[in-house]
Amino acid sequence: MSGHVATVARKEFEDAGRSKLLWGLIGLLVGLVVVGYVAIWYTADDVNAAEVLNFVATPLQVILPIAALIAGYMAVVGERRSGSIKLLLGLPPNRTDVVFGKLLGRIAVVTAAVVLACLVSLVLGAVLFGSVPLVDWLGFAALSVLFGAAFAGLAVGTSASVSTRGKSMAIVVGTYMILIALWELLTAGPYYLVYGEGPPVEAETWYLLVEQFNPIFAYTNTVSNVVEGSVFPFQFQYGLQSFEAYGMTPAERYPGDAPFYLQDWFGVVVLLCWMAAPVAIGYYRFRKADL
Repeated sequence: MSGHVATVARKEFEDAGRSKLLWGLIGLLVGLVVVGYVAIWYTADDVNAAEVLNFVATPLQVILPIAALIAGYMAVVGERRSGSIKLLLGLPPNRTDVVFGKLLGRIAVVTAAVVLACLVSLVLGAVLFGSVPLVDWLGFAALSVLFGAAFAGLAVGTSASVSTRGKSMAIVVGTYMILIALWELLTAGPYYLVYGEGPPVEAETWYLLVEQFNPIFAYTNTVSNVVEGSVFPFQFQYGLQSFEAYGMTPAERYPGDAPFYLQDWFGVVVLLCWMAAPVAIGYYRFRKADL
């Protein structure tokens, strides 16, 4: 990579910032945080800011992936579709600069959304609940940025891998729907067929490992160890496993000392993989593509 990555990233951030839909989603995110904090303050007694912080994870895990996918799915393929990619590559930036510059630019947009939502939560926590859980807040914000970056990597990597807008949209939307709407059917369903029953709390190791590799579960598992209380993953449920299991991490569901790949910190590795693997594939395909 050359020094032109920063130039591409800055341009990408400015371009993404012009999307009314994207900033509409970010505005919705901030609005939900405000409404949620005020509602909790008004209805709940003896609640502190540290306990309320885990509430922010719910709108974040719903809206942030959508915002990241919208920000990134046209990052590279949009340039190819319009023909401007040839003009861009005729300037100093090369293909490596384009892919990684666009990735950094889109991650910057996601980071701005997370920082804005977390700053609002910090101010409201101090004003309404009289305390600021700064350590918890910093850890929560960092994990949320990584969560958004994972979906930005998926979107930009997909955009670099394909040649049409339709393919890029189909892949990112399909992947998101699998993670949100079909995950239990694709994981607990085979478990039921093999063992004749849905996954119990202490399920087989392979099942717990597969659960860990859903980035949404990885995020909620790691965040639950940073903030007070449990953060439940936003996912369609079909009753194939007990409701109790949804509030537990793979390490808690494993009998005895959990192996490293089921421990809560491994969720960070999972999120990094979701960010890096699609970008690596997209970069390889983009390097080989005939533009």
